[in-house]
Amino acid sequence: MALHEITFPSHNGSDTIHGWIYQPTRPARAVVHLIHGLGEHSRRYLHLITRLLDAGFVVAADDHAGHGKTAAVSGVWADSGDDGAETAIADEEALRAKVRELHPDLPYVVFGHSWGSMIARPLASRLGDDLDGLILCGIAAQIPGADAFDRAALAAEPDRAGAADLAYVGALFDGFVSRYGDGAGPTDWVARSHEVVADHAIDPLNNFGAPMSVRFLQGFVEVYDQANSDDWYTSVRADLPVLILAGDQDPVTNYGEGAYHVANKLVASGHPSVRTRVYSGFRHEVHNEPEIRDDVESEVIDFVERAIGA
Repeated sequence: MALHEITFPSHNGSDTIHGWIYQPTRPARAVVHLIHGLGEHSRRYLHLITRLLDAGFVVAADDHAGHGKTAAVSGVWADSGDDGAETAIADEEALRAKVRELHPDLPYVVFGHSWGSMIARPLASRLGDDLDGLILCGIAAQIPGADAFDRAALAAEPDRAGAADLAYVGALFDGFVSRYGDGAGPTDWVARSHEVVADHAIDPLNNFGAPMSVRFLQGFVEVYDQANSDDWYTSVRADLPVLILAGDQDPVTNYGEGAYHVANKLVASGHPSVRTRVYSGFRHEVHNEPEIRDDVESEVIDFVERAIGA
């Protein structure tokens, strides 16, 4: 494996984004552009990245503004500037441009998990014909707290860079552990595996509990709205292959219903190539659950191979 560690200026004009382009030892067959979720970082995907490299795929990933190494270097967590929605999408466009400098002609597939699944959807619209497949993992769709969220109240907050009131955060993620019984921890929705939840909690580059700024939270909701708008379904080309992965005990995908909702709307909008896998009994990070991660990774690899006609 050859590893290119790269940096580039964020769309927000203040952050320097830290990213990585992993190259397989065998001749590369495609690029998989990985977009991580909220409150985590891209190197939590090393198991998946290794499988993708072994399959002959270049993998590109970065740590978003306010996240991971990008935040560790800047000292600014859970904030990405005044236009968080555009920053999240434009920074992934910038990463893609870096990848294209090294691999201008390889087929290109985007994999987005959770918040990354939100960012990936408008990104797919912008990439148009320069995208060969879209994978939406732990898909953020039909989240009750997000759908009912008071957007007007948040927009009226005067201190945009200040920490958002915890009431907003609580409303957005309301009920996330309600199905897991008495004694459920605040991040038990992440995985059924206690080891994965514990690892998530102690990872110094996760910092999931960092106070979100008002403007970051607003940008998060705006990307959620873009990704789940009716207009999105007709903004991506009809022949784009899509793979949707979720667990039926994951509140981020409304316990599997959000995955089926997005898949059905894609098909109804004229997209014939949609595959959906909802794993029974599993929670948010299906790609990290020890019991099923090999199967999930095989789904991803098989999908990429179909998308590129291998």
